[in-house]
Amino acid sequence: MTQMDQDGRPPSKTPSSEALPGADATLEQIIRFARSVDPVEHFRDRWGDEYETKVRALWEGCVESYKAGVPASAQPDELTMCLSYDLALGPYLGVPEPHKLPFLRWLIEGIRVG
Repeated sequence: MTQMDQDGRPPSKTPSSEALPGADATLEQIIRFARSVDPVEHFRDRWGDEYETKVRALWEGCVESYKAGVPASAQPDELTMCLSYDLALGPYLGVPEPHKLPFLRWLIEGIRVG
């Protein structure tokens, strides 16, 4: 039987831990990974008209957790969505790569242990 997400839909495909970039992944490796598992279509379908509001809230919650120094607590597919969203925002946020990488790696670790 297929497991369903909280909205009664099949969850997006979460990559195997072997497919995840390593703990010391470069920005290029993380971008390549995010493109290979892009969950945007799944979440647009799942959240419909509320996509923009919900993805922003998801991302803000992840940023707050990271800044608070707590482990990522969202579901792996949601952390993958947060990763993709953050990479899409990246050029507009003005965060230097040395500050961005620890957050992206934190998300990947959350996916790994999730």
